[in-house]
Amino acid sequence: MFLTVYVALMVFAALLLARTLSMGRGGRPTLMFLHRLYRDFAYIAAAVLAIIGFETTLHVSLQDYWFSELGQRYRYWLALGLRSGIFFTLLISVGSFIGYNLRALCRPLPAVPRSAPWFAGFILAALVGFGATSLWVPFLGFLGAAATGSTDPVFGKDISFYLLVLPWYDAVVRILITVLVMTAALWASIGLAFYPSAGRPWDQPSYRLGSGARRSLRVVDPGDAHTWTESELIWRGWLHQGVVLAALFCVAMGIARFLGRYHLIIDGHSRVVAGGSYADVSFWVPAYNVIIVSWFMGAFVLAVAASVPRLLAWLLERPSRWVLPCGIFAVIYLGAVIVPPAVEQVYVGPNQITLERPFLTRSIAGTRNAYNLDGPLVEEREFTVSAVPLTRQDLGSNAPTLQDARIWDWRALEPQLQQTQGLRPYYTFAGVDIDRYIIDGVERQVMITARELNLEKLPDQAKVWVNLALKYTHGYGAVAVPVNEMDSRETRSSGRTTFRSRPRAISRGPMARSTTAR
Repeated sequence: MFLTVYVALMVFAALLLARTLSMGRGGRPTLMFLHRLYRDFAYIAAAVLAIIGFETTLHVSLQDYWFSELGQRYRYWLALGLRSGIFFTLLISVGSFIGYNLRALCRPLPAVPRSAPWFAGFILAALVGFGATSLWVPFLGFLGAAATGSTDPVFGKDISFYLLVLPWYDAVVRILITVLVMTAALWASIGLAFYPSAGRPWDQPSYRLGSGARRSLRVVDPGDAHTWTESELIWRGWLHQGVVLAALFCVAMGIARFLGRYHLIIDGHSRVVAGGSYADVSFWVPAYNVIIVSWFMGAFVLAVAASVPRLLAWLLERPSRWVLPCGIFAVIYLGAVIVPPAVEQVYVGPNQITLERPFLTRSIAGTRNAYNLDGPLVEEREFTVSAVPLTRQDLGSNAPTLQDARIWDWRALEPQLQQTQGLRPYYTFAGVDIDRYIIDGVERQVMITARELNLEKLPDQAKVWVNLALKYTHGYGAVAVPVNEMDSRETRSSGRTTFRSRPRAISRGPMARSTTAR
């Protein structure tokens, strides 16, 4: 039913566009015709937004009903509130930024309606915001970050910074870089495709005559502004906007590289030490600092050039004045990337035992601290190795210790669960986790996974609104596998898994025992 209404609405909106196109046949498009096209496309966009809004309202209401039945309504609204906050924040901020830049780019183009750049900017911002809604999890971790009391020995940052704060910072910087790249691509495309051919900077005498030319670029030289043509004024504004975008991009890349230093403590370059190694601390961190300074210096020069027209004119007067600084930046950047691995290969590799010893000791101490293996509650003993083979009686007397010794591999378990516990073709298992639960009054280690829906595997005739919106909405139960048990009804060679499952979500309480899922 809804599909019919959607199709009718889109057809009605498209009829206006078809009418405008039929009226504009046979002749050069006029300004009024282009504005009518924009109006008709706006009607189609409004229809699409109405459909999306209606579908979103239905989805939210159904999810609210589902989570209310589970008693988890507050969790759903918490996640929805964070997602909505991220979406609308990016919609307003990114839409305003891209819209402002597009409006400045389209100002010399009379065929473009005044609201079109803003409309396009907010559409792009909506796409960015929709893609960023999944960041509500790291954002929630960022809001709840609290000091653990343990700091890393390199930068002195608390462990919570690496676990909860840094992922959110990385996500924000990635969004910033993405928006700047999108804006720069629009800047270059609109300028090269729609701006007048006359007055282009690279067509000026200074560039045609070579690097030794003495004639200045009139398009950027403010000393003879009264002699500028309209085309040269347009290109001057285009260049100024590009310099500003380049300065912002340099700032964003500098921040990204600054945050990248902390990833050296998490994922270093060493194959021996987990985390920061000798090469990371002694060579990679200084190299990152050089790159950071280079990016910020570039941003400073570009910002000054954008603020002082005469400096911008001087830089662009001859290619050598801006090609040389760019070449120096490229050499410094490549040197900072190439030198550390070369030093690690030539110097650190042959002396690895000596140089990496303090970092290995630090890594082991951090691992022991993470697993709480230090302190008065931990007792270290030495056990003598007996030549007498183990017997069944030995295994029985040490059953509490051996009951959590894994005989199943979680990577091989997932496809087996898909075959034996899928129940229906449209059920799937997204991943297997290892956790501990109370089974028959004893805490046991299990491999557990949720049975989820994969709507793509529904038959085509079953993909109707009632099934998609009301019936096939969520997964069905969970499957838990003890890590060290096999089904006693099977032979050893078959090695069938013993399952423990419940028809509803499993909690950390007693679980019903069965050999097949219900």
